[in-house]
Amino acid sequence: MLPEGFKYKMKSLLGESYDEFIKSFENQHHKAIRRNPLKIDKDSFERSIDYLGEQVPWCDDSYYIADDRRPGKDLFYHCGLFYIQEPSASLPVELLNPRPGEFVLDLCAAPGGKTTQIGAKMGNTGLVVANDVNYKRLLSLKRNIQLFGLSNTAVTNEQPLSLKRRFSGFFDKVLVDAPCSGEGMFRRDDRIKNKYDAYDAHKFTDLQKAILSAAGEMLKPGGSMVYSTCTFSLEENEEIIDWFLSRNHEFKTIPADNLDRFINHVSFGFNGFDDAVRIWPHRHKGEGHFAVRLEKDSSGCADVQKDVENSSQPVPKAAEEAVFDFFKEIGLANEGWLENLHYERDKALLFDATFLKDYNYIYKGLEVGYFKNNRFFPSQALAMVANLAVNKKIDISSQDINASKYLKGESIYLEGSNGWTLVTIDGYPVGWGKLLDGLLKNHYLKEWRLM
Repeated sequence: MLPEGFKYKMKSLLGESYDEFIKSFENQHHKAIRRNPLKIDKDSFERSIDYLGEQVPWCDDSYYIADDRRPGKDLFYHCGLFYIQEPSASLPVELLNPRPGEFVLDLCAAPGGKTTQIGAKMGNTGLVVANDVNYKRLLSLKRNIQLFGLSNTAVTNEQPLSLKRRFSGFFDKVLVDAPCSGEGMFRRDDRIKNKYDAYDAHKFTDLQKAILSAAGEMLKPGGSMVYSTCTFSLEENEEIIDWFLSRNHEFKTIPADNLDRFINHVSFGFNGFDDAVRIWPHRHKGEGHFAVRLEKDSSGCADVQKDVENSSQPVPKAAEEAVFDFFKEIGLANEGWLENLHYERDKALLFDATFLKDYNYIYKGLEVGYFKNNRFFPSQALAMVANLAVNKKIDISSQDINASKYLKGESIYLEGSNGWTLVTIDGYPVGWGKLLDGLLKNHYLKEWRLM
């Protein structure tokens, strides 16, 4: 049963189409998966995944799937070939249109669907900072970043005002997928629906205003940001944008770069906000969503902080030699890896120290591995990096029972030379193992293992 307050508000908003809108809640919600272009091309993806439906019209990498499919059980999901994402949720990043080499902030990032979409579009270049105020949700954010093979992404756990002090005028683009009342998720989540009537009227609007204001200050002159929600509410959508523009005259709304590609598959905003995009469950194949792109005037002065101090901490020479020996053992092409490694406590990291100074990062760039008693152990994140060029690897067919055994953390019997090896499934990296006389000791991350 839909909340009475919600129905009253929607009837006033939708008028003649209200009955059709209400009837749509009797239907199943749509499901989709989004391809990871860092790891698999479009043709190979469509051949490998046999349950793909038609493409989601506003996202070339996203495909509808049948409601009874469970893509989380697919071995290719564990290779990082796709992300499970509600179709409408891919819209905001398509509007943002991040490009290779840019600096991009995902301000409300967990669990990471939009972060992975941003990082993939940027081709692992530039810098992505993914922030969320909820520390517990950062575990899923970090995992999804690693699973997707992103090496240009840092994770922070800060309030927007705190981030603003460090990143004033820093980013080319900012995504604000704001906390909201979640009306657009009623069809798929009864918990959100059942809490709705208990919400204070200003619970979300005050928070949205504060987040959006901080985001605007972190944007470079000439940069753009997208504000999005998964709610239908005028108060949390058009009225928030109207409030923001009335106080920030250097901003204006602009249409999506690629609007012509999906113009026939979405609706547009109310109250004169024709550049805003809406998805309605009774009109489109997706749950409720709102998104609008804003551009900052280019005439202002950027206040970008790029001062550098080397935060790398000294490590014993034996530890550095252990990293070198590992790289040599697996035949990893150097290509600047060793020269760009930084050491913090027991970890070896690959990141750009220019932009990641003096901040409490939960995850910084790429965790390459860790040290224990001067021995080096490669990380799960390193195994998942897209196109990792190693000579020493063992491939397991997805049809082989050993593929699922590996993902369950079992030791398995395989042929190969002794020592560290990258394990792949149908050629796609999935983790590390250490082979000794035909027995592969499993180093797949314990927290990721199949039950």
